[in-house]
Amino acid sequence: MPIGVPNEAQGATRTEVRELRSNEVRDAKRHARVTALRMLAARRLTEAQLFAKLERKGFDDETIAAAVASCKRDGLLDDDLFATLYVETKRAAVGDARLVAELVKRGIDRDAARERVASADVAESERAGAAYDRIRRAKPDVSYQSAARKLERLGFPASLIYRLLRERAGADLGDVLAGLQ
Repeated sequence: MPIGVPNEAQGATRTEVRELRSNEVRDAKRHARVTALRMLAARRLTEAQLFAKLERKGFDDETIAAAVASCKRDGLLDDDLFATLYVETKRAAVGDARLVAELVKRGIDRDAARERVASADVAESERAGAAYDRIRRAKPDVSYQSAARKLERLGFPASLIYRLLRERAGADLGDVLAGLQ
């Protein structure tokens, strides 16, 4: 028996063997699409994430590309929508730089990620204020330097951090002094 010929093809003509292989390719593409649909039903993914997940499942690149294209054509896969929803529903108060980095990590183009973050409903300064408030609630006696480092790790720019800390620390100090009188 020739190498690469399935057991069902023993004694079959070349046309029958080609037809069997064609059916196998069609079945693999169908299986990849069904797998992709299951993954998308579980959670929203980017094209890159779906491609990587299907690759880990053992599908070849051509089959994956067909499944991804099919999902995209049917409107089930939309990186722009993913980026918009990710930015709008992000619960943690993080800076624009970190949001862009997270989107890029998930397979969104850097320019598209910047555009989506820039068009967010909540301004970066409001998110920084919320992050500072959360830091103060967790540790009311947090030092200026410690708060600055924590905000920096959350992806806020230094200019915003120091402006926020000057405003908030001044207000907090005024509250403390008023309480002493």
